Amino acid sequence: MNSAIEESTSDTKRPGRGDVRNDSARHSSGSKVSDKRVAFFGFYGRHNFGDDLFGFLLQGICRTQAGIRPVIVGASAQIELVDAFHVPIARSLWNRPGFVGAAARASTYLAAIFKCDVAIFGGGSLFGADASVGFARFVSLWSGLFQKPVAAIGVSVGPFKTPERKRKFLEIVSRIRYLAVRDHASAQVVAMEIGRTPPNLGDLAFSLPAIYTPKRTESRPKTLIVAIHLEAYVDVVLATLSEVDRLGLVDEVVFLALDDESVSVTGDISRLFFPKNVRVSRFTYAHSITEVIDRIALASCVLTSKLHGGIVSYVYNVPTLLFCYQKKCVDFLNDNALPGPRESMPTSEDCIATVSGMLTSGQNECRFSGAETRLLEFDRFLRSISR
Repeated sequence: MNSAIEESTSDTKRPGRGDVRNDSARHSSGSKVSDKRVAFFGFYGRHNFGDDLFGFLLQGICRTQAGIRPVIVGASAQIELVDAFHVPIARSLWNRPGFVGAAARASTYLAAIFKCDVAIFGGGSLFGADASVGFARFVSLWSGLFQKPVAAIGVSVGPFKTPERKRKFLEIVSRIRYLAVRDHASAQVVAMEIGRTPPNLGDLAFSLPAIYTPKRTESRPKTLIVAIHLEAYVDVVLATLSEVDRLGLVDEVVFLALDDESVSVTGDISRLFFPKNVRVSRFTYAHSITEVIDRIALASCVLTSKLHGGIVSYVYNVPTLLFCYQKKCVDFLNDNALPGPRESMPTSEDCIATVSGMLTSGQNECRFSGAETRLLEFDRFLRSISR
């Protein structure tokens, strides 16, 4: 291994936790020298559960394929991300603002592109919304200069904040030969603006139950998880919690912080909530992706403004009220015909009715059952690029 490059080599499975399904052909000591090294690029390493989850999923999808070695570029130091990739000298500077952080990330991207055989944008809103045009252009341009195939899987294209950003992003997307989007709206944008219809394979997290089986506990109190990252929702969440507490619909409320923004917001809500009947606890995403998955999968209901708080709930058949602060939340609910308000600022009455209904009317029955199929589709897509 090149001394200038650092890759994690620890084991994925953690004693006492849920099961990470591992087709270990690639990780055996007899792994072939000819294995394709695939570099995945995204918003990894920013201490955001949803983005770190993409790295975990891509790693898991690649484990189903002998001959493919994933490289999760810039991934956080989570215990499950055994295929994380960093340039050691740049690792401590990864999240620095300004020129220093940009230089650290750029040097890491270049090292990964040079070291690997394929460059893939993996998961999330990488071509629209608040994404960086510079990041997408940098990876695409340098991959082309190094004559490495460029692809994208499980990504959104749009929405775009300005016509200029739309033009720049679509220019980059038009040059990506292998493209699989995650929602109907993105497929429509590409078809209308570029003239080709990419496969809509859905969000990478739709394969999660085929990759990871959550840890189960014998005693399972009725739990409402609150994962909110925007101050705008504090009042409506408090009103909903007060009614849930008054009616005694759950045994426990867990305030779950899925990113740095969520820590202060969930803290504010927990301090302003004065329960009379339910227990209250707090949990912050820190070192383990699967620990968060376990908590969500065992919940009775989830109240969240985080898209992947909602998606993880959905794939483990936990009813959720997802606040639609961005269009991608609406797209997810519509694409999967899920209940809940679509307004960016729903009324307290709507939220109370939705959550109360989820907790009392048996809406916990299985709704999602396509994980193995999604995993196979993602597997086929990656195989088509890397062969």
